[in-house]
Amino acid sequence: MDLNSDAMAALKAQKSISMLRGSRVFLNPRTLEPWETDAQIRKSAWLPIMKRSGIEYRNPYQIRHTFASTLLTAGASPWYVAQQLGHEDVEMVFRTYGKFIREDYQKPKPTLRAVT
Repeated sequence: MDLNSDAMAALKAQKSISMLRGSRVFLNPRTLEPWETDAQIRKSAWLPIMKRSGIEYRNPYQIRHTFASTLLTAGASPWYVAQQLGHEDVEMVFRTYGKFIREDYQKPKPTLRAVT
């Protein structure tokens, strides 16, 4: 998966905290131990983040959908999006996110002809 500079900076900052504490990258900040359940992450981290940001609750899995739909809306290739999501082909991308693929995506580009 391609990561932008913000994501890389966040991972590098996290490395100093979690690198010597085992194989997990993200730890419970209160205990510096691995999160035990997804419910614990949702209650301790996700819900407070949602509240502070003023965003109506959405389950964490929605980040994946936001990522895919944002890429497609910006004109990214469905094959690139499928690769980023870990899909073997583009079927799921077209089925799930087809409405975000620009109408002109499959249209051939006009070719310039030399005038003689």
